[in-house]
Amino acid sequence: WETYLEASRDEDEARKQDWDGIPGSILTFTGLFAATVAAFVIESYKLLSPDSGGQTAALLARLLAASMNESVPDAVDMTPLESFRPSSTAVAVNALWFSSLAISLGCALLATLVQQWSRNYARDIRQRRTINDSARSRAYNHIFVRIGVDYFGLHQMVYWLVGLVHLAVMLFAVGLVIFLYPINLSVARCAASFIYLFGIAYLTASVTPAFSTYVHTILP
Repeated sequence: WETYLEASRDEDEARKQDWDGIPGSILTFTGLFAATVAAFVIESYKLLSPDSGGQTAALLARLLAASMNESVPDAVDMTPLESFRPSSTAVAVNALWFSSLAISLGCALLATLVQQWSRNYARDIRQRRTINDSARSRAYNHIFVRIGVDYFGLHQMVYWLVGLVHLAVMLFAVGLVIFLYPINLSVARCAASFIYLFGIAYLTASVTPAFSTYVHTILP
């Protein structure tokens, strides 16, 4: 049993470092990323409601025309408020960006939960080393804790968080291209080209080592 406990010590420390390091990086990234997405959302959500400035101008034009007993010029937008419908582009962009923001905030919350689990696991390790029990009792306790960790999938949770962060970034990138297309086609194509190139480079850097006999890695 002493041999088992000694062999599991290095693995326990490696797990703790993995569970602390990755969620910590996710918290830092999601904080910056969520602030960036929120800055875009502040502008994009306005596309889902009618332009109050345009409605005010139309109302003033009506009042002026009524006072002068003249018809309203064709250039004035007389579309009533009830007939306003946001464009499909505005709906798609806001759906993508709000989803990206929600996913990034959820990742930050789950990352704090994983860190709390990691601290509890480390505390259990320290208690297991200090309690005055036999090696057999401490080994049984370690096996029991290990079964609980594997049952709840704590190790898989870390990689799920990384995958969700990637999903949030992809949703934001797609929404950015859709947002730019109605504004300026050249800018949208330029942004789409760089996003495509970086995506291909990142995918290549992630997939290629998995097929190498010299480097073994796990896809994020």
